[in-house]
Amino acid sequence: MSARLFTAKALSRSALFASAAVILAVGPINAGRAQYIYDDGGDLSMRREARLTPQQQEELFRAKKLWKRQSYNRRVSILEKEKRCIEKASNPQSFSDCVQKKRESRRALRADYRAYINPVRRQVGLPPIEDKQTGGKKGDRKGRRA
Repeated sequence: MSARLFTAKALSRSALFASAAVILAVGPINAGRAQYIYDDGGDLSMRREARLTPQQQEELFRAKKLWKRQSYNRRVSILEKEKRCIEKASNPQSFSDCVQKKRESRRALRADYRAYINPVRRQVGLPPIEDKQTGGKKGDRKGRRA
């Protein structure tokens, strides 16, 4: 039994060392990207929104709700286009092209959301939402999952 326990400890310790090695190999990341990796941005955003007056919270809520309703068909369309594209894909490259097209469509949707919501955020005293990809060169995929 102690041999089995030792093996489990050794395995978990080696997994810990492997994780640390990966983190060290990737290198440091800037603060802008770290907030999305470590999810610091969401908590900060929620704290800021909690400090709004009830009228400001209501205004922000109405804007978010309106955006969700207005963008619903666009979001569904993105998924349907991806599904059709993947069904037609006959090789890894065409599959990758489908994924890339969806990624670009989602990126454009997020940009439109920021353009829509940021004036409302400024009006209620919140900072604008910024693009997650600031801090890196466009096309630089190092350290990001596909």
